[in-house]
Amino acid sequence: MMTQTRTLGPTETRLLNGLAADGHVVFSTAQARAALGNGGQDINKLLYYLTRKRWLLRLEKGKYLILPLEAGMEGLYSAHEFVIAAHLVQPYAIAYASALSFHALSDLLPHTVFVATTRRKAEVTIEELGLRFRFITLAPRKFFGIQTVTIEDQPVRITTLSKTLVDGLDRPELCGGVIELAKGLKRYEADDANWAQLTADAQRLGNRTVLKRLGYLVEVLGLEVGEWIDRWRAEISSGETLLDPRYGRRGSYHAGWNLRLNVDEEQLLEWRRH
Repeated sequence: MMTQTRTLGPTETRLLNGLAADGHVVFSTAQARAALGNGGQDINKLLYYLTRKRWLLRLEKGKYLILPLEAGMEGLYSAHEFVIAAHLVQPYAIAYASALSFHALSDLLPHTVFVATTRRKAEVTIEELGLRFRFITLAPRKFFGIQTVTIEDQPVRITTLSKTLVDGLDRPELCGGVIELAKGLKRYEADDANWAQLTADAQRLGNRTVLKRLGYLVEVLGLEVGEWIDRWRAEISSGETLLDPRYGRRGSYHAGWNLRLNVDEEQLLEWRRH
């Protein structure tokens, strides 16, 4: 079936103008109904035709992205992926590899947008935009350390520098692995690191494995953290933990940090030689 031309009827124009006046880039069916007011037209049918004409892109059931005039006849346009993520689940925070990249703690450009939330939600893939959103469900007590930034004139919630690193040390597999976290810690130190805040975030998260990985990486990297490293060592758990959970139980055992070093020191530091 051929795509219809990008013409607009009076009601369609009123709807899009109303949404734009309210500052919507992404909106729900309920928000569209509110913007239209007492128009009397079936809102689902209206949204269907606007999608056919490429004025809207359906993101998931009941969620739409407005495609502006400059998108052209084919409706080729993409809002920033974080702006879209902000409308897919509540509460939310851009996190893990996505936040690590945003804060310039990693050079990776993840193809998946990682979103922390306290709700269970299945992955969302938007093939037209080449975007995939993965939702990581956290216990409410772990959902903290969030700031609001502005992207494309839209507010977006994202984990803070320290919470991003703590989340990564908790779940390295969601951040590209422990090597990316080593890079992130080195950059964190170079940018006026707040070790007190990072420690507070780690303690609040409640997983003492975070302190194991943190202490070992800081030690290997030779970072200047003062007495904090002794505090971390005093709080680690006694059980053995894998340095990088993506790999099996291999490599030597580090008794000082109760870690199985399944990524050796040479691999951890190879990026410093390039």
